Amino acid sequence: MIRLFVFPPVLRGTPNPGPFCIKLETALRLAGVAYETSYERLAAKGPKHKIPFVEIDGERIGDSTLILERLRDEQGVDLDASLSPRERAQSHALQRMIEERLYFVMVHSRWLEPENWAKLKTAFFSKMPLPLRLIVPRLAQKRVRNSIVTQGLGRHTREEIYALGAADLAAVSTVLGDKAFLFGDRPTMADATAFAFLISIIGPDFESPLRTSALGHANLVSYTERMGEVFARAARTHLRRAA
Repeated sequence: MIRLFVFPPVLRGTPNPGPFCIKLETALRLAGVAYETSYERLAAKGPKHKIPFVEIDGERIGDSTLILERLRDEQGVDLDASLSPRERAQSHALQRMIEERLYFVMVHSRWLEPENWAKLKTAFFSKMPLPLRLIVPRLAQKRVRNSIVTQGLGRHTREEIYALGAADLAAVSTVLGDKAFLFGDRPTMADATAFAFLISIIGPDFESPLRTSALGHANLVSYTERMGEVFARAARTHLRRAA
């Protein structure tokens, strides 16, 4: 049995505050992989000091992509089995765009927009005892700001950051077109990834130019709702199997 470690679900409008947690859990549900969920707040407990991570036969494995590659190699879990080599390459490129740039735009919108930061701080840190409740949020925000600068996105102006995010969303919208899912009539790994980030942008009450851009693409909004239904149905199936 796989034990899945994810953040506690502390944000309304999204299954989890961490998009990579949503991505991994969506993939496991779509693939019909049996797992148990454990909530974890301390990323330091993960083997790569990141959440999500999994425990398989006593071994802890980190990073959502590496976890899924391990499951593919050892258990044949492959949501992309129906894709052609070209489609696999396109899926790979699309996922890297979402995870390596759009993600950081989303992080900027949550952690560095004053009104959104106030909401996020309450959700993440309000239950901490004093004086940690005063100290930890400032340190965490500083660490996030530094990580965005190191990645490169944080060196741009606010307008430039959101323009880059809007371009990424437009690209996803164009790839999707009028299809049910990104590569046809059944969800693949790209859909697990895109859904995780779109619901993270659209779902919570974090207003920003990024959310406005996402809501401006009708096909992305309906797609996120459709994937949400798929995610919920897969959850019910997972619970029946566990019972």
